[in-house]
Amino acid sequence: MTEGRRIQLHLGKCIEDLDKLHNVPDLKTKRTQMLCKTALKLFEKAEQDRERGDEENSYVYYMKYLRVIAFLSSDKDYLKDKSYYNNMLGIKNPNKAIDAAEKLKKSLIERYAMQRQEKRPDPVIEEITKQEAVTIAEPAPNAGLPSIDEVTIKCEQLYPILKAGKLKVMILDCRPGKDYIDSHINYPGCISVPEESISPGQSANVLEQNLPAASQLVFAERAAMELIVILDWSSTSIIPGKTLFLIKTILLKWDVNVQYSRPPLALYGGYEDWMLKYPALTTNPQAVPPSQQELLEDMLSDIDYPTWTEPPATPLQPPVSMPPQRAGKPGEPVVDRSSKAAAVQVYEERARGMQRILEQQERIADTSLTLQLQRIEAEQDWERVRLQREAEQRDELRVMYQLREQEIISQLMQLENKQYDMEQENQQLRDQLEEYQRRDREEAERISDDLTATHSESEEVERQRLIAEKAMTAREVAASRARIAAVTSQRDQLDRRRELMEAERKRKLAEARDKRKPQFDKNRNVDEDGDTYMSSPVDSPTGLVRSLSSPNIANGSGNSDEEEPQVPTFDRSTKPRPPAPPERVHDFEPYGTAPGRGLTGLKNLGNTCYMNSILQCLNNTAVLVQYFCTGQYLEHINRSNSTRGAIAEEVAALIRVLWGGHYRFISAKDFRKELGKHQRAFRGCEQQDSHEFLTILMDWLHLDLQFTIKPQPKENMGPAERAWHEYTKAKESLILRLFYGQIKSTVRCTVCGKTSVTYDSFSSLSLELPANAARCTLSDCLRLYLTGETIPGWNCPTCKEKRDAVKKLDISRLPPVLVIHFKRFYLDRQDVFSKKMTYIDFPLAELDMRPFSLHVPSNRPYSLYAVSNHYGSTQSGHYTAACKSSVYGKWYKYDDHAVAEMPPSEVKSSAAYILFYSACGSV
Repeated sequence: MTEGRRIQLHLGKCIEDLDKLHNVPDLKTKRTQMLCKTALKLFEKAEQDRERGDEENSYVYYMKYLRVIAFLSSDKDYLKDKSYYNNMLGIKNPNKAIDAAEKLKKSLIERYAMQRQEKRPDPVIEEITKQEAVTIAEPAPNAGLPSIDEVTIKCEQLYPILKAGKLKVMILDCRPGKDYIDSHINYPGCISVPEESISPGQSANVLEQNLPAASQLVFAERAAMELIVILDWSSTSIIPGKTLFLIKTILLKWDVNVQYSRPPLALYGGYEDWMLKYPALTTNPQAVPPSQQELLEDMLSDIDYPTWTEPPATPLQPPVSMPPQRAGKPGEPVVDRSSKAAAVQVYEERARGMQRILEQQERIADTSLTLQLQRIEAEQDWERVRLQREAEQRDELRVMYQLREQEIISQLMQLENKQYDMEQENQQLRDQLEEYQRRDREEAERISDDLTATHSESEEVERQRLIAEKAMTAREVAASRARIAAVTSQRDQLDRRRELMEAERKRKLAEARDKRKPQFDKNRNVDEDGDTYMSSPVDSPTGLVRSLSSPNIANGSGNSDEEEPQVPTFDRSTKPRPPAPPERVHDFEPYGTAPGRGLTGLKNLGNTCYMNSILQCLNNTAVLVQYFCTGQYLEHINRSNSTRGAIAEEVAALIRVLWGGHYRFISAKDFRKELGKHQRAFRGCEQQDSHEFLTILMDWLHLDLQFTIKPQPKENMGPAERAWHEYTKAKESLILRLFYGQIKSTVRCTVCGKTSVTYDSFSSLSLELPANAARCTLSDCLRLYLTGETIPGWNCPTCKEKRDAVKKLDISRLPPVLVIHFKRFYLDRQDVFSKKMTYIDFPLAELDMRPFSLHVPSNRPYSLYAVSNHYGSTQSGHYTAACKSSVYGKWYKYDDHAVAEMPPSEVKSSAAYILFYSACGSV
């Protein structure tokens, strides 16, 4: 777990508060086997909480686990058969828990201290955040129910709900049918949904027809249920592609005209955990769960279980005393044997390093194989859904199949991107392994020379031991490589199979198109839906491909692509402002029920994924959401500019609905229609660049929300501040205060040293990527951006002729919300647009911009809260967004109409296109 993935502190204010939470009840009456299972569940929960960044809960569960282990170490049954119980518990787990608990305790103590010393928010934004907060709290849940953002329910929570009988509960047992018959929860609302009857892309109506007769009657009443619980044997989460994920998808996405009061919850630990804790509420408590495959290859069977009553090992061992070196005889070579132990230690460390790299390569090979299997499964699912959509006559089901087809296409692009990232990581590990092997050969030769310099029997034995260890390591390396090669070969076979499937699908699609021959109307209504994805920006008739460099924000609103003639200016300050237009009624075409506030998707209106991605990133900018949802923006609406405040009003209407928490997804067609009135590039269904759209939208919002401030005297201003006030002309907006910064450009003549300084504003930093780099860091890109470059032919005012000059950029003003854009698209030597797939490592938190900026005192670190991603190429691509909810503290993937929770580990990828960082403290 990295520091950037930690969630906010929520359980206590100091470490003593947590120490009060990890007490365990009296364990003397518990059976040893049950205690072992309890310990395993506590350890698994601690690991899961640590992985998702919840350090407090993870620390509490680790300590509970260690208390149970401490009790077990003196248990009579355990002492009788230590080997059996050790294998059940896992030999390495206790030591791992001790190390993890110590690290967590140290980290938490530091975080609690930092929390007490936390600084006040940025004064520029404090005025906004003092206003009435957005009502984002969820309604009070029913007693005992998990919060709306949880996906599982524990047995301890479900039992009192069933016992009270106040809620209508349905339990869908998704184990194999024979297991349900053998034993199931003894509750009238518990029905069998056999695992063998569930398949991807299946509708709820088809599933109902395949259920046993007794289950069909209860399943038909699902719309009236207040709580639906799904379970298998032992799952603790809902994993994509598995049975629980499929049944949840069927209910939420493929159950036409049924709106559930809340999403189904998975029973944490499954039926096995229920049978362990509440055997009286089962039809057969003696049922045997299926055996789980135990992965014990990495456990040392000859190591005894640690005794918890023994004192811990001394942290620092005394130095090993070396025997005195024997003086060499005249003419005999002198061998420095004191370095032998150190050399052996170096060799062993390098051997362990090689082993770690091989283990990582095996992990990558396994993950890559899994991704390839998922791609094939998605390809098959795509073909099945496409055929169902074409055969379906009913409009509502055809629309659902169309949305599902879009989801699968997006999933395929994302799987392809993940596989690319894995291959790049594997190449890096391969390079590291070769370097280890090179250094290992050199070190082994040196050790061998040292050891063969003597003829003593003990030295010969030691030399043979090292040679044997080297041979053993070589065999292990060869075995690991053989396994990696086998997995790679299997993946290549699957890749060829997938390519054949893709070619066959394209052939069938071409045949279908030839039969239908649809006529494309270039002037069709912009509200018409489409299901196509990104076309090449080169083919766009609008010419809107300025993602290589940001346009000049100060140059107007972009009402037309053609350059307009200059017209005389008039002083209209005395002219009365036009009255505000009447508030319009919006048709958002809402569908379904949202899982929570700010988790509503946006329907793709035909290549509008670029727009949806940016809107969701702005929708997760907390200060902006508060500004629009509280209506404070109404005080700043500017009716005198070209858009007359209409863009700001449309954005406000969208954000209010997205944060209403009522709908699964909505349509932004009114917003797109308003955009098309002012920029014709947004009228049609051609794909556009998300960064270009963001830049224009920021410009429009700034003009729509301008207000005049009192001019300040310029006498005491520095050059940067004076340039800033000349740029704003005493007209500001929340958009300007949040997103806009300033760049200082210095040009210096290489002959006479004459310098020229200018200042420019920016709403996003557009960074070049290092040439020919498969992987780099955000710091690498920033340093490249700020490194001076030579510009030939500069008109030097002192030399009075053209000279070579050095141009240097510096950030002179940082905004509270920093937007960083990566220049992935470029023109190659054939003047064709291409895309750089460079993987950029960027921090999720604690981004320190002080090394990259000028004179920025006490700058707060930035935290990442949104990413606009681009998958695919310039010929066929797709935009999504990854945003961190300010309400739930979790990351969510916004893929047009589909919104789903995502692990923080997937935020970084080679698809990252635009990063949104905040130093406001409230984003």
